[in-house]
Amino acid sequence: MSKHHLQPRVYVPAFFALVIVAGLTVYSSTHKNKLKSVEVNKPALAIDTIKEEPIGELLGKASISFEGGTEERNKNIELGVSKLNGKTILPGEEFSFIKSLGSVTEEDGYSIAKVFLNGEVTTGVGGGLCQVSTTLFQSLLKAGLPITERHNHSYTVSYYDVGIDATYSDPGVDLKFVNDTGSPITIKGKTEDKEVIFEIYGTSDGRIATTTEPIIYNVVDVPPARYVATTTRSSSEPECVNKPQIGYTSNVIYNVLYPNGDFKTKEFKSRYKPLQKVCYYYGVSTTTPTSFFFFFFDEEKGT
Repeated sequence: MSKHHLQPRVYVPAFFALVIVAGLTVYSSTHKNKLKSVEVNKPALAIDTIKEEPIGELLGKASISFEGGTEERNKNIELGVSKLNGKTILPGEEFSFIKSLGSVTEEDGYSIAKVFLNGEVTTGVGGGLCQVSTTLFQSLLKAGLPITERHNHSYTVSYYDVGIDATYSDPGVDLKFVNDTGSPITIKGKTEDKEVIFEIYGTSDGRIATTTEPIIYNVVDVPPARYVATTTRSSSEPECVNKPQIGYTSNVIYNVLYPNGDFKTKEFKSRYKPLQKVCYYYGVSTTTPTSFFFFFFDEEKGT
Protein backbone atom coordinates (compact mmCIF):
# COMPACT_ATOMS: atom_id res chain seq x y z
CA MET A 1 0.00 0.00 0.00
CA SER A 2 1.01 3.59 -0.53
CA LYS A 3 1.54 6.18 2.23
CA HIS A 4 -1.59 7.92 0.92
CA HIS A 5 -3.75 4.98 2.03
CA LEU A 6 -1.92 4.42 5.35
CA GLN A 7 -2.16 7.98 6.67
CA PRO A 8 -5.97 8.08 7.18
CA ARG A 9 -5.89 4.79 9.13
CA VAL A 10 -3.15 6.14 11.43
CA TYR A 11 -4.70 9.58 11.81
CA VAL A 12 -8.19 8.45 12.95
CA PRO A 13 -7.07 6.13 15.82
CA ALA A 14 -4.56 8.75 16.97
CA PHE A 15 -7.34 11.29 17.25
CA PHE A 16 -9.46 9.05 19.41
CA ALA A 17 -6.42 8.07 21.42
CA LEU A 18 -5.84 11.71 22.28
CA VAL A 19 -9.46 12.08 23.34
CA ILE A 20 -9.26 8.95 25.48
CA VAL A 21 -5.98 10.02 27.11
CA ALA A 22 -7.40 13.45 27.84
CA GLY A 23 -10.51 11.91 29.35
CA LEU A 24 -8.50 9.53 31.49
CA THR A 25 -6.32 12.39 32.65
CA VAL A 26 -9.35 14.40 33.80
CA TYR A 27 -10.93 11.31 35.48
CA SER A 28 -7.69 10.38 37.17
CA SER A 29 -7.09 13.91 38.38
CA THR A 30 -10.63 14.24 39.72
CA HIS A 31 -10.68 10.91 41.55
CA LYS A 32 -7.12 11.27 42.75
CA ASN A 33 -8.16 14.44 44.51
CA LYS A 34 -11.11 12.63 46.05
CA LEU A 35 -8.88 9.79 47.24
CA LYS A 36 -6.44 12.26 48.71
CA SER A 37 -9.29 13.94 50.52
CA VAL A 38 -10.43 10.64 52.05
CA GLU A 39 -6.90 9.67 53.07
CA VAL A 40 -6.39 12.99 54.82
CA ASN A 41 -9.78 13.01 56.57
CA LYS A 42 -9.65 9.48 58.01
CA PRO A 43 -6.76 10.08 60.42
CA ALA A 44 -8.21 13.45 61.36
CA LEU A 45 -11.54 11.77 62.21
CA ALA A 46 -9.83 9.09 64.28
CA ILE A 47 -7.91 11.69 66.27
CA ASP A 48 -11.10 13.65 66.95
CA THR A 49 -12.80 10.49 68.21
CA ILE A 50 -10.18 9.70 70.85
CA LYS A 51 -9.32 13.29 71.65
CA GLU A 52 -10.15 14.06 75.31
CA GLU A 53 -12.01 17.23 76.13
CA PRO A 54 -10.74 19.33 79.03
CA ILE A 55 -12.25 17.97 82.26
CA GLY A 56 -11.24 20.67 84.71
CA GLU A 57 -9.09 20.71 87.81
CA LEU A 58 -7.95 17.77 89.89
CA LEU A 59 -10.14 17.76 93.00
CA GLY A 60 -9.02 14.52 94.62
CA LYS A 61 -6.85 11.46 94.01
CA ALA A 62 -6.27 8.10 95.71
CA SER A 63 -4.38 4.91 94.90
CA ILE A 64 -4.11 1.42 96.43
CA SER A 65 -1.72 -1.35 95.41
CA PHE A 66 -3.04 -4.74 94.31
CA GLU A 67 0.42 -6.28 94.09
CA GLY A 68 0.40 -9.95 95.07
CA GLY A 69 -3.14 -10.69 93.91
CA THR A 70 -4.07 -13.56 91.63
CA GLU A 71 -4.37 -13.13 87.88
CA GLU A 72 -8.15 -13.50 88.14
CA ARG A 73 -8.45 -10.87 90.86
CA ASN A 74 -6.23 -8.45 88.97
CA LYS A 75 -8.35 -8.92 85.84
CA ASN A 76 -11.53 -8.12 87.79
CA ILE A 77 -9.98 -4.95 89.20
CA GLU A 78 -8.80 -3.73 85.79
CA LEU A 79 -12.21 -4.40 84.22
CA GLY A 80 -14.05 -2.72 87.08
CA VAL A 81 -11.90 0.40 86.87
CA SER A 82 -12.48 0.61 83.10
CA LYS A 83 -16.27 0.61 83.68
CA LEU A 84 -16.02 3.75 85.83
CA ASN A 85 -13.37 5.60 83.86
CA GLY A 86 -14.79 8.70 82.18
CA LYS A 87 -18.05 8.67 84.13
CA THR A 88 -19.49 12.19 84.39
CA ILE A 89 -21.76 13.24 87.26
CA LEU A 90 -23.84 16.36 86.68
CA PRO A 91 -24.52 18.98 89.38
CA GLY A 92 -27.02 17.66 91.90
CA GLU A 93 -26.78 14.11 90.54
CA GLU A 94 -26.22 11.13 92.86
CA PHE A 95 -23.67 8.54 91.79
CA SER A 96 -24.23 4.84 92.49
CA PHE A 97 -21.30 2.43 92.34
CA ILE A 98 -23.59 -0.53 91.60
CA LYS A 99 -25.41 1.21 88.76
CA SER A 100 -22.23 2.60 87.22
CA LEU A 101 -20.40 -0.73 87.42
CA GLY A 102 -23.25 -2.63 85.79
CA SER A 103 -23.64 -6.37 85.54
CA VAL A 104 -20.88 -8.53 87.05
CA THR A 105 -20.95 -12.01 85.53
CA GLU A 106 -18.54 -14.32 83.75
CA GLU A 107 -20.33 -13.37 80.54
CA ASP A 108 -19.34 -9.75 81.25
CA GLY A 109 -15.69 -10.80 81.39
CA TYR A 110 -15.25 -11.17 85.15
CA SER A 111 -13.41 -14.08 86.75
CA ILE A 112 -13.85 -16.13 89.91
CA ALA A 113 -11.60 -14.90 92.74
CA LYS A 114 -11.55 -14.80 96.53
CA VAL A 115 -14.30 -13.01 98.46
CA PHE A 116 -15.62 -12.85 102.02
CA LEU A 117 -18.88 -14.78 102.38
CA ASN A 118 -20.66 -15.98 105.53
CA GLY A 119 -17.60 -15.65 107.72
CA GLU A 120 -15.21 -17.40 105.39
CA VAL A 121 -12.78 -16.57 102.62
CA THR A 122 -14.31 -18.30 99.63
CA THR A 123 -14.58 -17.61 95.88
CA GLY A 124 -17.08 -15.72 93.76
CA VAL A 125 -17.40 -13.92 90.44
CA GLY A 126 -15.87 -10.44 90.59
CA GLY A 127 -13.63 -10.97 93.61
CA GLY A 128 -11.45 -7.87 94.02
CA LEU A 129 -14.02 -5.26 93.00
CA CYS A 130 -14.20 -3.96 96.57
CA GLN A 131 -10.69 -2.62 96.01
CA VAL A 132 -12.17 -0.56 93.18
CA SER A 133 -14.96 0.80 95.41
CA THR A 134 -12.54 1.47 98.29
CA THR A 135 -10.07 3.41 96.12
CA LEU A 136 -12.89 5.45 94.59
CA PHE A 137 -14.26 6.20 98.07
CA GLN A 138 -10.91 7.51 99.24
CA SER A 139 -10.59 9.76 96.17
CA LEU A 140 -14.05 11.20 96.92
CA LEU A 141 -12.96 12.03 100.46
CA LYS A 142 -9.95 13.89 99.07
CA ALA A 143 -12.30 15.84 96.77
CA GLY A 144 -14.57 16.85 99.65
CA LEU A 145 -17.72 15.40 98.10
CA PRO A 146 -20.72 14.45 100.29
CA ILE A 147 -20.97 10.67 100.78
CA THR A 148 -24.58 9.53 100.96
CA GLU A 149 -23.95 5.78 101.39
CA ARG A 150 -20.90 3.79 102.46
CA HIS A 151 -20.40 0.48 104.24
CA ASN A 152 -17.27 -1.09 105.67
CA HIS A 153 -16.23 -4.70 105.09
CA SER A 154 -17.39 -7.28 107.62
CA TYR A 155 -13.74 -8.07 108.38
CA THR A 156 -10.58 -5.99 108.26
CA VAL A 157 -8.50 -6.00 105.09
CA SER A 158 -4.81 -5.41 105.75
CA TYR A 159 -4.07 -3.42 102.60
CA TYR A 160 -6.86 -0.85 103.19
CA ASP A 161 -6.45 2.09 105.56
CA VAL A 162 -8.39 1.50 108.77
CA GLY A 163 -11.88 2.95 108.76
CA ILE A 164 -11.95 4.25 105.19
CA ASP A 165 -12.72 1.13 103.17
CA ALA A 166 -15.94 0.75 101.19
CA THR A 167 -17.55 -2.54 100.24
CA TYR A 168 -20.48 -3.21 97.94
CA SER A 169 -22.82 -6.06 97.08
CA ASP A 170 -25.25 -6.39 94.21
CA PRO A 171 -27.98 -6.58 95.29
CA GLY A 172 -27.21 -5.02 98.63
CA VAL A 173 -25.02 -2.28 100.05
CA ASP A 174 -23.74 0.46 97.75
CA LEU A 175 -21.28 3.37 97.57
CA LYS A 176 -23.01 6.65 96.73
CA PHE A 177 -22.15 10.35 96.65
CA VAL A 178 -23.70 13.58 95.37
CA ASN A 179 -22.08 16.19 93.15
CA ASP A 180 -22.70 19.42 95.06
CA THR A 181 -20.04 21.49 93.27
CA GLY A 182 -22.38 23.28 90.84
CA SER A 183 -20.37 21.96 87.86
CA PRO A 184 -19.98 18.54 86.21
CA ILE A 185 -17.33 16.29 87.67
CA THR A 186 -15.57 13.43 85.91
CA ILE A 187 -14.13 10.23 87.34
CA LYS A 188 -10.86 9.13 85.78
CA GLY A 189 -9.69 5.65 86.70
CA LYS A 190 -6.74 3.52 85.64
CA THR A 191 -4.48 0.69 86.78
CA GLU A 192 -0.76 1.31 86.62
CA ASP A 193 2.15 -0.66 88.08
CA LYS A 194 -0.28 -2.88 90.04
CA GLU A 195 -2.08 0.11 91.54
CA VAL A 196 -5.69 1.21 91.32
CA ILE A 197 -5.76 4.97 90.73
CA PHE A 198 -8.82 7.23 90.79
CA GLU A 199 -8.83 10.96 90.10
CA ILE A 200 -11.80 13.29 90.45
CA TYR A 201 -11.89 16.28 88.09
CA GLY A 202 -14.18 19.31 88.07
CA THR A 203 -14.30 22.98 89.01
CA SER A 204 -12.84 23.73 92.42
CA ASP A 205 -14.82 26.02 94.71
CA GLY A 206 -12.00 26.16 97.24
CA ARG A 207 -13.42 23.68 99.74
CA ILE A 208 -10.95 21.94 102.06
CA ALA A 209 -11.50 18.30 103.09
CA THR A 210 -9.74 16.40 105.88
CA THR A 211 -10.13 13.07 107.66
CA THR A 212 -8.97 12.32 111.19
CA GLU A 213 -6.82 9.41 112.25
CA PRO A 214 -9.00 6.42 113.20
CA ILE A 215 -9.98 5.93 116.83
CA ILE A 216 -10.06 2.18 117.56
CA TYR A 217 -12.00 0.64 120.44
CA ASN A 218 -14.14 -2.41 121.37
CA VAL A 219 -11.33 -4.75 120.36
CA VAL A 220 -12.42 -8.40 120.16
CA ASP A 221 -9.77 -11.12 120.31
CA VAL A 222 -9.43 -13.84 117.69
CA PRO A 223 -11.77 -16.73 118.47
CA PRO A 224 -10.38 -20.27 118.75
CA ALA A 225 -10.00 -22.19 115.51
CA ARG A 226 -12.97 -24.27 114.50
CA TYR A 227 -12.50 -27.76 113.05
CA VAL A 228 -15.13 -29.39 110.92
CA ALA A 229 -15.24 -33.09 110.01
CA THR A 230 -16.29 -33.87 106.45
CA THR A 231 -16.05 -36.74 103.99
CA THR A 232 -15.75 -34.42 101.00
CA ARG A 233 -12.22 -33.23 101.77
CA SER A 234 -8.83 -34.85 101.25
CA SER A 235 -7.93 -37.52 103.79
CA SER A 236 -4.22 -36.62 103.72
CA GLU A 237 -4.34 -33.25 105.48
CA PRO A 238 -6.88 -30.68 106.64
CA GLU A 239 -7.81 -27.66 104.54
CA CYS A 240 -7.95 -24.44 106.50
CA VAL A 241 -9.54 -21.19 105.41
CA ASN A 242 -9.34 -17.67 106.82
CA LYS A 243 -6.37 -15.88 108.28
CA PRO A 244 -7.40 -15.15 111.90
CA GLN A 245 -8.04 -11.46 112.60
CA ILE A 246 -9.15 -9.46 115.61
CA GLY A 247 -12.37 -7.48 115.54
CA TYR A 248 -12.82 -3.85 116.55
CA THR A 249 -14.75 -0.64 115.99
CA SER A 250 -13.18 2.32 114.23
CA ASN A 251 -14.29 5.96 114.06
CA VAL A 252 -13.04 8.36 111.39
CA ILE A 253 -14.32 11.94 111.18
CA TYR A 254 -14.69 13.49 107.72
CA ASN A 255 -14.58 17.31 107.70
CA VAL A 256 -15.30 19.69 104.82
CA LEU A 257 -14.79 23.47 105.11
CA TYR A 258 -16.53 25.48 102.36
CA PRO A 259 -15.40 28.90 101.05
CA ASN A 260 -18.47 30.60 102.54
CA GLY A 261 -17.48 29.41 106.00
CA ASP A 262 -19.88 26.48 106.20
CA PHE A 263 -18.41 23.47 107.99
CA LYS A 264 -19.78 19.97 107.53
CA THR A 265 -18.71 16.87 109.40
CA LYS A 266 -19.58 13.20 109.00
CA GLU A 267 -18.61 10.23 111.16
CA PHE A 268 -17.70 6.95 109.51
CA LYS A 269 -18.14 4.25 112.14
CA SER A 270 -16.86 0.86 111.05
CA ARG A 271 -17.48 -2.34 112.97
CA TYR A 272 -15.20 -5.20 111.97
CA LYS A 273 -15.93 -8.72 113.18
CA PRO A 274 -13.18 -11.06 114.37
CA LEU A 275 -12.35 -13.64 111.71
CA GLN A 276 -12.12 -17.23 112.86
CA LYS A 277 -9.82 -19.80 111.36
CA VAL A 278 -11.80 -22.79 110.09
CA CYS A 279 -10.20 -26.14 109.20
CA TYR A 280 -11.92 -28.99 107.40
CA TYR A 281 -10.62 -32.51 107.85
CA TYR A 282 -11.65 -35.92 106.57
CA GLY A 283 -13.85 -37.89 108.97
CA VAL A 284 -17.18 -38.00 110.76
CA SER A 285 -15.97 -37.46 114.33
CA THR A 286 -15.89 -34.05 115.96
CA THR A 287 -12.68 -35.01 117.76
CA THR A 288 -9.81 -32.96 116.40
CA PRO A 289 -6.33 -34.57 116.08
CA THR A 290 -3.82 -32.40 117.96
CA SER A 291 -1.49 -32.36 114.95
CA PHE A 292 -4.08 -30.27 113.12
CA PHE A 293 -3.32 -27.32 115.36
CA PHE A 294 0.03 -26.86 113.65
CA PHE A 295 -1.37 -26.51 110.13
CA PHE A 296 -1.69 -22.96 108.86
CA PHE A 297 -3.27 -21.66 105.71
CA ASP A 298 -1.39 -18.91 103.92
CA GLU A 299 -4.26 -16.84 102.59
CA GLU A 300 -3.94 -14.81 99.40
CA LYS A 301 -5.63 -11.47 99.02
CA GLY A 302 -9.38 -11.56 99.30
CA THR A 303 -11.83 -8.95 98.11
